Amino acid sequence: MALDMERRNVALMMVLIILCLSMSLNVLFYWWLQSLQSRINALSVENLRLKETLEILQRNLEYHHPVNASPAGTWIHIVGVARLENGSTYGEILKIYVRFIGGSGSMFIATSPKIGIELQASAETALMVAQQISGVDASTLDCMLTVVADRQLDVIDGPSAGAAIAILLTLTLQGEGENIRRDVVITGTIESDGKIGKVGGILEKAMAAARNGATKFLVPKGQAITTVYREEVTRIGPLKIIQYVQEKVKIKEYLEEQGYTNIEVVEVSNILEAIQHFKA
Repeated sequence: MALDMERRNVALMMVLIILCLSMSLNVLFYWWLQSLQSRINALSVENLRLKETLEILQRNLEYHHPVNASPAGTWIHIVGVARLENGSTYGEILKIYVRFIGGSGSMFIATSPKIGIELQASAETALMVAQQISGVDASTLDCMLTVVADRQLDVIDGPSAGAAIAILLTLTLQGEGENIRRDVVITGTIESDGKIGKVGGILEKAMAAARNGATKFLVPKGQAITTVYREEVTRIGPLKIIQYVQEKVKIKEYLEEQGYTNIEVVEVSNILEAIQHFKA
């Protein structure tokens, strides 16, 4: 009788041990599954990030690829804000050439030399607007754009060239590309309805246009007056306190202060209005 009781106790103990081991294994297995799921999720996020990076690099290869041959076709000046290694910025004038060849409505952008500039989205919008204004269907043509500068640059506001590109494409499709005025410079984004959007770096661009000999600088509606920060120095005994005070200035007056008196600043609200200033 005592022996049977002892055997039952041993058997019960074994069952309890097995149950404890089973529960422990289940907990470990659950933890492992959770860890594996977290790792899978992390890999999925990393895979998506790498895919997006690859797509960006592929697009960059298309519109940052330098060309060595002299570009052919009609051209227009574009103005952007470039950045130096120390982080400071300045205005820079570039040229952008266009050629249309037989194709399937694709847009190709190259630079000479290598220029860090984002144009793809604004150029595609510009082409759509140009077709609407000119009445020319470019679906059987490929548009070849080449941005040309004297040296390698890091242009940080490519979309502001949208209005200039739209004007270039419109006049080229209309057969008037060779007559584009070279003494007129415009800055502004391009919207799908032909409106010209506001941009930054107006003063830097105005200075670049003036230095390049432009007689007319077109800006988006409401941007002939812009904001600058003037340095004010206050001395209190040996202390020197420097403050930067916000001030509204007229671009025309600012240019005159810098010695550029032969350039007109004109506000434009849409491409139809702006394009009239570029016709010779």
